[in-house]
Order: sequence, then C-alpha cells, then structure tokens
Amino acid sequence: MKSLTSVLLVSLFISQIQAQDVYEDALTAASYAYAHSKKAHEANNVFHTQEYADKAFEAFDKVEMLSDKCGCPEANEMAYEAKSNMESSLGEDTYERSRYYAKQARELGPKILEQLSDCRANNEDLASNEDMDSVDEDIVLAATEEVSRKQLELEEQRRQLEIEQEKLKQQIAEQEVAKAEFEAMRAAELIEQTAIKTKAEQALSKLENALQELGIAFNEETMFESQEEYSRSESDLKNETLEDTKSFYVNRAKELTEIAMEQLASYSENE
Repeated sequence: MKSLTSVLLVSLFISQIQAQDVYEDALTAASYAYAHSKKAHEANNVFHTQEYADKAFEAFDKVEMLSDKCGCPEANEMAYEAKSNMESSLGEDTYERSRYYAKQARELGPKILEQLSDCRANNEDLASNEDMDSVDEDIVLAATEEVSRKQLELEEQRRQLEIEQEKLKQQIAEQEVAKAEFEAMRAAELIEQTAIKTKAEQALSKLENALQELGIAFNEETMFESQEEYSRSESDLKNETLEDTKSFYVNRAKELTEIAMEQLASYSENE
C-alpha cells in the first residue's frame, strides 16, 4: 500500500510539473506574439507590418494550442481572435488596413498574458491545498527536489527569452539605422542627379541650338532638326541611379553629335 501511495504521489508531482511546463511555454509564446504584434503595428510600411504579422500569427497559433492544453479557455479565445486579426492583416494590400488589424491583435497581447498568469496561479493554489499529512517524508523530499530542478530550468528559459528579445530589439534598431542611412544617401544622390539634369539639359539645348545655327550659316535651315529627347521628369530620376543619369545624358550628347556629323557629311557631299 505504501508503495502504491508513493507511485501515485510521484505521478501527481510529475503531472503538476508538466502542467507548469505547458503554462511556461504558453507564456513564452504569448510574449513573442505580443512583441511581434507590437512591431507589426509600429512598422511604417505594409511590407514590415506584414513581416511581423506573419511571425505574430504563428506565435498566437501556438498560444491558442497551449492555452487549450493547460485549460485556460479565456486565453484560448483571445489567442484565436488575435490570430484571426493577424490573418486579416496579412490579407490586406494597404498599409492602413493591415496596420489596423495588427493593432487589434496587439491590444489582446497583454490580456492574454494576464489570463495565462491568472490561470497558472489558480492551478498552483489548487495544488498547494492538497492534504500531504500522510505522505512519506522521503517522497516529499524527492518530489520537492524535482520541482526545484524544474524551476531552475524555467528560470533559465526566461533568461534565454530575455536574451532573444534583446537580440530582436537590436536587430530592429540596426535595420532602422541602415534604412535611415540608405534614405539619406539616396536623398543626397537625388540632389546630385537633379543638378546633373539641370546642367546637362541646358548644355544639350545649347548644343542643339548651335548645330541649328550652323545649318543656317550654311544656308541649310533643315540640316539639323531639334531632337528634344533629353528633357526628363523628377520621377525618372527617382527610378534610376546616379550612374544611370550620367549615362543617359552622355548618350544623348553622343546621339546629337552623331546626327550632326552625318548631316554635315551629307552637306559636304552635295557641295
């Protein structure tokens, strides 16, 4: 009988420990889900919003499964709702609508964490009220040691989660810095492209006028006809690099020169 009691008690402790593992896994997944949904809501374009929304969707899906496993119906329902919002966010093609659904999911994040924490606390209270008066002291000691070991493992898991969260923050910060540097570089490049555009178009216009005047000097008013293929808009510059802009105007200058040379050669032959 004593042996049977010992087996049952150990089984009880193991079940409680496993239940705590499920709670910890659910809380960890909920923390990731909230962090990703927060980033999705705070993103400044639809690409980044949906990038984090996809990660949040997977995390909320895991929370939904784990909260059901550990018997937390309120958290389970909220996780399902948050997951559905993230799915809607991924299905939108505009930044405003995608961000709207990400916000709905983000607001559920803290509530899910609170429900899971309450659910775990209630479970621990029930376990602490068990009548242990008739339990063998050696069995209690062994079970206590097992619980302590599991608690140490959970603490290590929490530390690892904090490390991962810090890494995620650092990666996001680095991405923001890189983005800002690129935008600044692109803005400076666009200014240089605009300056080249202005000077090159003025120079090409003067070259064209000079060639037309040359034709008039030779009494050949039609010797050179205006091309006017070098005038461009600001949007053209935004869709190309600085080198592309330089190459464009160099090629236009070559074309004008080649046309002029061909027509001058034709004029000489006619003489």
